[in-house]
Amino acid sequence: MSIGLAGSGLRAQERVRVWLEYRSPQGKSKRLHTLAVELVRLKVDVIVTITSRAAIAAKKATTTIPVVMGGASRPVKRGLVASLARPGGNLQE
Repeated sequence: MSIGLAGSGLRAQERVRVWLEYRSPQGKSKRLHTLAVELVRLKVDVIVTITSRAAIAAKKATTTIPVVMGGASRPVKRGLVASLARPGGNLQE
């Protein structure tokens, strides 16, 4: 964790609080948009998704909070990013 935080300018000796807000649609993809909007209302610093549908929901919910897509298939074809080399916007893989 401290190695990843170092990229944001923090030193390993500094005390940092990291709060994780976990959301699951519990197998109901129709809930994804509601969950994404909830995270936006909480003013989280970043949203991490693990499916294409979740990434699409997050993209619709915010244009300012960074969204990291893990497991999103064909993000260019789905219109999530302009290209893999230069995603643009607030989504990245």
